[in-house]
Amino acid sequence: MPVPWKLIGALLRFVVPTVPEIIATVKTLKKEQQREKMQVDDTALRLQELEQRIAAQLQLIEQLTNQIVTLEKVVAWTTWTALFALVLALIALGVVFLK
Repeated sequence: MPVPWKLIGALLRFVVPTVPEIIATVKTLKKEQQREKMQVDDTALRLQELEQRIAAQLQLIEQLTNQIVTLEKVVAWTTWTALFALVLALIALGVVFLK
């Protein structure tokens, strides 16, 4: 079987000049993939830090909510005690002035 050397030579003349471009393109793609991977890693770290900060803030909000509930109870007891003392004082004044 005869080898078509002219056809092979024509293909090589077409392909050989593009080899450096292909190599440069592959190198560029690898660099872009590494940059993208670094960006993804940075984003993952940032998200993890944000999650930790949000968890800490939620814990702080829970503590503040519990303190507010406790404070509301104390204010309610203080109000009722003050009203009771006021009623007793008014009764005492009424007894003193009516006698």
